[in-house]
Amino acid sequence: MSEGAKSTDAPAGLTKSPWEPLQNQLFLAIWIAATASNIGTWIQTIGEKWQMAELTKSPLLISLIETGSTLPMLALAMAAGAIADILDRRKLLIAAQAYMMIVAAALAALTFTHHINPGVLLIMSLLLGIGVAVNAPTWSAAISEILPRAQIPAGVTLNSASYNVSRAVGPALGGMVVGLMGPGWAFALNAVSFLGTVLVLRHWDRKAAPTDLPAERFAAAMKVGLRYVRNSRPLQVILLRSFGFVWFAGIIFSLTPSLAIHELNLSSSAFSLLMGCIGVGAVLATVFFAPLRARFTTNQLLAGSTLVFASALFCIALWPKPLYTGIALFFCGMGWNATLSTINTGIQLSVPPWVKARAFGAYITTWGGAMALGAAFWGAVAQRVGLVRTFGIAAAGMVLVLLLIGRLHIEALEHQVDLSPHREEPHPAAPIPPEAGPILVSLEYRIPQEKAAAFRKAMGEVRRIRIRDGAVRWSLFHEPPSLDGTQVFLESYFSSSWGEHLRQHHRATVEDRVHIAAAYRLDPHGRPIVRHMVAAVEEQSSLLDYFLG
Repeated sequence: MSEGAKSTDAPAGLTKSPWEPLQNQLFLAIWIAATASNIGTWIQTIGEKWQMAELTKSPLLISLIETGSTLPMLALAMAAGAIADILDRRKLLIAAQAYMMIVAAALAALTFTHHINPGVLLIMSLLLGIGVAVNAPTWSAAISEILPRAQIPAGVTLNSASYNVSRAVGPALGGMVVGLMGPGWAFALNAVSFLGTVLVLRHWDRKAAPTDLPAERFAAAMKVGLRYVRNSRPLQVILLRSFGFVWFAGIIFSLTPSLAIHELNLSSSAFSLLMGCIGVGAVLATVFFAPLRARFTTNQLLAGSTLVFASALFCIALWPKPLYTGIALFFCGMGWNATLSTINTGIQLSVPPWVKARAFGAYITTWGGAMALGAAFWGAVAQRVGLVRTFGIAAAGMVLVLLLIGRLHIEALEHQVDLSPHREEPHPAAPIPPEAGPILVSLEYRIPQEKAAAFRKAMGEVRRIRIRDGAVRWSLFHEPPSLDGTQVFLESYFSSSWGEHLRQHHRATVEDRVHIAAAYRLDPHGRPIVRHMVAAVEEQSSLLDYFLG
C-alpha cells in the first residue's frame, strides 16, 4: 500500500464501534475492576515518586523508581508469557493480583512504621514490578479469549482507555492523598484496589480449549517462544517500533517528577495535576483516534503520533514553565496512547492463540527494557547536562529513530491475516510415546526441472514456518536431475519429541497452510512422501544446544 492510499487499518470483519466490547458482561466487569486497580496503582506511583523526591534530590535516584518498577518486565515477561500459555490464565491473573496486593500492603506498613529509605523504596518498587511483569502478558493474551476477533481492536482501545482514565484520575487523587495524609495511605489504597479485580476474576468461568496433546513443559515453551520471535518478521517489526518509541517517550515518566519538584518547585497537588495531564491527553486520544483510522494508514498514524510526542518534548525543553509543561504533557499523553494502542492491536492480530502470551511477553520485555534502561540512561544524562536539555535531546533522538524505522509497516493492520488453526489431520496416529525423541521428519518431493527454481523459493517460506512453529535444524537437499527431467528434493527437520511434533501440526494456521500448499502443488503428486523416524541413540548435547535448540 502506498503512503497516500486510503487506510485499510481495520481489516475486513472488524467492528467499527469503540464501545461494543462493553456489551460483554465479563469484559465490562473486568474493565471496571481493572480501572479501579489502575487508579490505585497511579496513586501509589505518585506516592513513591514524591517520597523519593523528599528523600533525595538526585535525578538519577528519582528516575530509578521507574527503572525498579519496569526492570522485572525485561527479566520476567517472556517467562511469564510462557507460563500463561501453559497454565490457566484466570488462576495466574488472580495469583498476580493477590501478590501485588500483599506487596503494596507491606510498603504501606513500612512507611507507617518509618522504615523507609531510598534503598527500601527501590526494592519494594522492584517487588511490585514482578507482579506487573506476570500480570501484563497474561491479561493481554486473555483479551482474545473474552472477546471475539472482530471486537479485539476496540477491546484493546478500551483497555488503553481504562489505563489512561486511571492515569488522569489517579495522579490527582494521589496528590490529594499524599498532601493530606502522606505516602503511606497512598500505598494502602493501592493494596485495597486489587481486591475488586480478584473478586471479578474468581467469577470468570474460563473454558480451556479441549486437546489430546501432552502438557507442554516450561523449558520447551520458552524455547519455542524465543524461536517464534526470532522467525516472525511481523512480530519483529512491532517490537522494533515499540522499542524505538518507548526508549525516548519514557522520559516523561522518569524525569517529570524531578522537573516538577526541583525545577518548577511545585507542590504535591500541582505535581499530581501535571502528571494527570498525560492521562487526560491519552483519554482524548481514544476518542479522536478512531475517526483518524478511516483517513490515514497505520504507518501514517504511527508517524504522526510520534511527531506529536517529539514536538511536545521540544516544548518542554524550550519553555519549562508549569502551564506550558502541562500542555506539552497533554499532547505527550495523546501520542503515547495512539502509538502503543496501535502496537498492542497489531500483536493481537499478528500472532496465533497458541503463542499469544509469549508474544506479549516479548513485547512487554521490549517495552519494559526500554522503560527501565531508558530511565537510568536519561537520569544519568540529566545529571550531566541538566534536566531541561535532556528533554530536547530525547525529542531529537525520537525524530531521528522515526526517520530510520518509520517505513516498517505493521502488516496485520493493513490486511487481514487468517490465524485460525488449520484442522487437517497431519498423519495417521502412530504408536510413538509423546516423550520419545528427537524425531527426524523427512519429506521427499519430485519436482519437474522447470519448476525447481520456483520450488526453492517456495520452500524458503516453508522453512520459516517450520522453524517458527518449533522445528530445529531444517535442511533442504536435492539430487541431480534425472533423465526424465525430474529432480528429487528432500526436506528434513528435527522435533525435540513426538509430543512437540504433534503440537507443531496444531500450531499451523490457515495462512500457513496456504504457503505450504503452494510448495506442495509444485510436486505432480500434490503431496510429498513423509517419514517420521525416532532417534535410536540419545544425542549428547551441550547446555548451549539445550537453550538454543
